[in-house]
Amino acid sequence: MAFGIAGTVAGSADAAEPRLMAALGNTVLTMTDIGPKHTQVSVNDKPVFEDKESDMLSFVGAYSLKDRWIALFQADTGAKDCPTRFRILEVGGPQPLVSYPFGSCSDAAQVTIDNDVLTISMPQPGGGGEAAWTYRNGKIGRTK
Repeated sequence: MAFGIAGTVAGSADAAEPRLMAALGNTVLTMTDIGPKHTQVSVNDKPVFEDKESDMLSFVGAYSLKDRWIALFQADTGAKDCPTRFRILEVGGPQPLVSYPFGSCSDAAQVTIDNDVLTISMPQPGGGGEAAWTYRNGKIGRTK
């Protein structure tokens, strides 16, 4: 079993209940809070990444790109210098792909899709214009 102990009885300590379950096509995405600053993200009951640094990991949205689904997550770090970062999880390919954390530290992300490309834009800190990251072919890169 992924969580808990086989054969637990009613009233005993059970595994953490998922905070979020979402169907992305034929895939089930689950977010479970394991403990303080510890959130596990699973695809079809298989853990794909764990966030052990953020105060809170949130699901922003899911976006369809041809035969794949892209889930966008926001990590609230609690840090004064950079309170928010983002991460992408792609499902639908041979295996789930997880991006590294990215963002300008703003929580005001705007998502656009053009053909098979997802772009996440957000303000730069201190009124420095706009920053953007583009996700295509399993890779995220800063484009602005």
